[in-house]
Amino acid sequence: MTMPAMRPTAETFEQWNEAHAVRHDLDKFYNHPSCFVRYIENERIRILIDLAEIKGTDKVLEVGCGAGHILERIDRGRLYGIDISDVQVERARARLGARAELRKSAGEAIPYDDRSFDKILCSEVIEHVLHPLLLLKEMKRVLKDDGLLSLSIPNERAINLAKKALRVTGLMRLVMPADSGWDLGDKNNLDEWHLHSYNLRLIRQHTAGTFSIKAVRRVPFVFVPFRYVLALTK
Repeated sequence: MTMPAMRPTAETFEQWNEAHAVRHDLDKFYNHPSCFVRYIENERIRILIDLAEIKGTDKVLEVGCGAGHILERIDRGRLYGIDISDVQVERARARLGARAELRKSAGEAIPYDDRSFDKILCSEVIEHVLHPLLLLKEMKRVLKDDGLLSLSIPNERAINLAKKALRVTGLMRLVMPADSGWDLGDKNNLDEWHLHSYNLRLIRQHTAGTFSIKAVRRVPFVFVPFRYVLALTK
């Protein structure tokens, strides 16, 4: 599939996203050759699920479920997932089978009624969409009044500074071997699949007036946060 232009429009977004989904198999990411990268991503998922405080009776929706790697690790509740990508939904179905109800849908138009879910998870998605504020409002719509949204974002500046340092020192080859099959290590995040550059200040601005921040966790370390995981309430 030919890669579309970097900045998609509303009309080209689905094609643009699908091309990236085909190109970047997330199995390679979650099974990264670097143990440090695997550690960061495993911590992100662990904290994302822990902050959600999922109970056995909860209805749980993952918005932007990708290939189902996060839903696969949830062992309680009634599970649902949406993703705008056909290829990702099929990957998730192959991984999860009947464990989750999966639908193809944009996060800005979630195909469920108001106040349908006790918990919502949304991990590394908001930076990919055209309209992050619409995504947040739509997740608030389908979340119960006493529900909780567990949201993670990449800290773009820290990630890209770390990549630059690894390139300059020649250490990138240790973290991202040339034969790894994953080429994003040699590029800044904004060069590929990301449409927005997030940090903690920006996500606070975007959630203000829509959600209240209950907790913030920094991954992998408080002093070196490559990821932020937030617990949000209405």
